[in-house]
Amino acid sequence: MFSQFAKRYPSLSEILHLLFPMILTMTLELSISIVDTMMLGHYDSLHLAAVGLASSLWSPVACFMIGVTFGLTPLITRHLHGRQRKLVNLYMSQAFGLSLILGAIGAILSVTLLPMAAQMMASEAETQRVTAQYLYLFSPTFMALALMTSYKNLFEAAGKPRVPLLVATLSLILNIIFNYLLIYGNFGFPEMGASGAAIASAASVWLSLLVFVFYDLRVNGDTLFSRIDWYYVRNPGILFGVGLPAGFAFSFEIGLFSSLTWLISAFGDLALGAGQIVMSYSTILFTPLMAMSAVTAIVVAKAMATDGIEAVQQKVRIILALGLGYVSICFIVTQGFHDRIPFLFSSNEVVAAMAAGILLISSTYQFPDMVQTVFTGALRGFRDTRSSMIAMAVSLFGLSIPLGYWLAHLSPWADTLNVRGLYVGLGVGLTILAMILLARYRMTLKKFRNKKLPHPEEVA
Repeated sequence: MFSQFAKRYPSLSEILHLLFPMILTMTLELSISIVDTMMLGHYDSLHLAAVGLASSLWSPVACFMIGVTFGLTPLITRHLHGRQRKLVNLYMSQAFGLSLILGAIGAILSVTLLPMAAQMMASEAETQRVTAQYLYLFSPTFMALALMTSYKNLFEAAGKPRVPLLVATLSLILNIIFNYLLIYGNFGFPEMGASGAAIASAASVWLSLLVFVFYDLRVNGDTLFSRIDWYYVRNPGILFGVGLPAGFAFSFEIGLFSSLTWLISAFGDLALGAGQIVMSYSTILFTPLMAMSAVTAIVVAKAMATDGIEAVQQKVRIILALGLGYVSICFIVTQGFHDRIPFLFSSNEVVAAMAAGILLISSTYQFPDMVQTVFTGALRGFRDTRSSMIAMAVSLFGLSIPLGYWLAHLSPWADTLNVRGLYVGLGVGLTILAMILLARYRMTLKKFRNKKLPHPEEVA
């Protein structure tokens, strides 16, 4: 039956073959932080607020590193599908080098500047202490996180999305077990609260990386990353040139939510807990959109190397239709159960009530968020990562944050909107961003009409 479906709808079949495993993979990966939130929410409200604050601080750093590895997708995809396959080792060697460098920088920030920022933002001394301790324990994880994402991108570009899915499943299971033992102190382990969650998350990331390496070298019959080229470990300029704007764009997008957390902290630690619930729930809903963006980048890069611009347009339209159906369902569910969803994350009724009000607003901007996510992936497939970076910086930080702050603190409706004003500003910024990226995508289509993606001199 599937073979008949694939023959009749080849483009849709190709997209779904990649999309479903990638959605599950990203859901499982991001579920690690969700598990932390849910388990800590039933442990202690201050520990929940501390982890929310810590996540808002380290997430932009980690997302920048992960975003840089997104540059692997357009570089590797066409080589894995017939052109100069040996170049994959060069790009992965560069990813290894960048992971070492950026991981060291991330670790240093996590034990120096980020704890200082936590002290300025948290009002409770206990929240400040727990946040700093979480950051110290998580700091060795940045390098593994970047390299693990590189392996995930590699297998997905090779058309093997089930391998990252299996690794993510194992990682989540381990994280739940470690959390159960270390947060609550079960089976004779010390009761560590948020610190236990940090250790559990770090251990699951490192073990996931080791599984990727072992599978590719020992189990995979067609090894993808067979050797390290130390010259390109020391000279990662090709990947860095493509990945740097993608890293900034991704960190801008995630950093926006972190900035909201920082701004929410002005309303107190209970509001901070509510913001963490909204972020965790929004992360769950955003995961399939991230997968759609990654799939879009892969199919666009592959289509431009083999079929041309008409195939690109067809596949992007299919992904947009799938995205519209998905966010419509999310909107209906969130609007209908906004007052019950927060209790999945916390038993505190005040925190849940604040989160419920925010969810009513956040559900409305899922539509422009889907559009901007798909077109970000499409432009990345064209190796145009600078446009997304600039558009996100202007619309999200140039518009969303100032507008949200004004609505929440200074506008005539500030007393009514309160913390919800920040999320209204976010919705406006995402709408502008979607419009900008749509316009840029259309310009790119005109540029490459009747052409295939040029083959640059990527290796000197």
